[in-house]
Amino acid sequence: MIQNRFMWLIMMLRNNLARKRRVLLDGPYGYANLGDNAIAYCMSSFLTKAGIDVTISCLNPDYIEKSIGLPTLPILDFKTLSTSVLKAIGEFDAIIVGGGQQLQEHPVPNPFFGMFSRVCHMARVAKALNVPFIAWSVGMDWPLSPLARLMARHYLGSDNVTLILRDGKSYDHACSMLAGKSCRILHSKDAVFMLANFLSDDVTRSTELNFTRNKRLIVSPSIIKPQQGLRKMVELCEEAAQLGYEVKGWHSEIRPGYDLKVREMVDWGTIPGFEWLPPNPIDTNEVASLLSSASLLLTTRMHPAIIAVAQGVPAYGIATNLKMRSVFDELSMPYTNTEDLEALNFHDIVESQFEKSFSMAQQFSANAELGGEQVLKAAFVDA
Repeated sequence: MIQNRFMWLIMMLRNNLARKRRVLLDGPYGYANLGDNAIAYCMSSFLTKAGIDVTISCLNPDYIEKSIGLPTLPILDFKTLSTSVLKAIGEFDAIIVGGGQQLQEHPVPNPFFGMFSRVCHMARVAKALNVPFIAWSVGMDWPLSPLARLMARHYLGSDNVTLILRDGKSYDHACSMLAGKSCRILHSKDAVFMLANFLSDDVTRSTELNFTRNKRLIVSPSIIKPQQGLRKMVELCEEAAQLGYEVKGWHSEIRPGYDLKVREMVDWGTIPGFEWLPPNPIDTNEVASLLSSASLLLTTRMHPAIIAVAQGVPAYGIATNLKMRSVFDELSMPYTNTEDLEALNFHDIVESQFEKSFSMAQQFSANAELGGEQVLKAAFVDA
């Protein structure tokens, strides 16, 4: 009798080990933000490399299927009554909400709309089904409304939840908000720092030429207020062209009303030889290849800077807000605040010290890899 029960246990363990583990990776991925798509690419590549079957819940399933090549589901959206992903949660061994400022509250506190409430509702169903729920490399807005804090404590504070915050301030706020709850709260760098580990061989080979390529400046601007900041960026590009740089423009955020608006806000045609590179949705290997073709990146965006320095491409930042300053400081990347932009000239940019940002990017890549290991532990060991 005991021998039969022992053999049954062995067979059950073999069956569990033989079955491929399934994970739902959820986030605002799709055509709009090519930095968020790079996060999805890195996270899904890490999980797939670990032998996990990944399905991605996203904003634009067709685009993600074509660019990443994994099965998809439409993201939870109460506005369009797209709730099929909630019904599918029980089919997975773990739910991972991946990357971005996903703990971001809708401007009007609301239990149904916005990214923060979406995360809470995903966690609510995972809790009911006892499925491990992990938020990996996410940022948190602060302060949150009393309603959002109440929802967080109720749905994100349970013992099936692991929160891995990508920056120190988000980590501190999460610890304060969820004090006394049974969830695990950890800290790891943005998963997009793992990019170099998963790029195709062709892109990796091209990055070896990053210090010997011809002079090429890629400018990746967003809306700057006051508008004089954009005019100054045009002036910097004009100086670069006079020094023999080929100057190209590129957008990493292509939602209507966002970065594409900067094309009409100022006259970029005064830059000799300037043109905009195609803003159409492209996959992460193409993004990395495009940025690695530059000898210098001038950007107001976080993810183009990360993707560039991760490949050894010098990146200079224009910090438009506190979040950008925090990212550029943490990365030891040279930058100027918008209020100091008028005093900047292109010679100052070229003479900046970029080497430390390359070293920091390598350290953050290792830290992000540890974050991935924390995800695997939370999903399949601690569960």
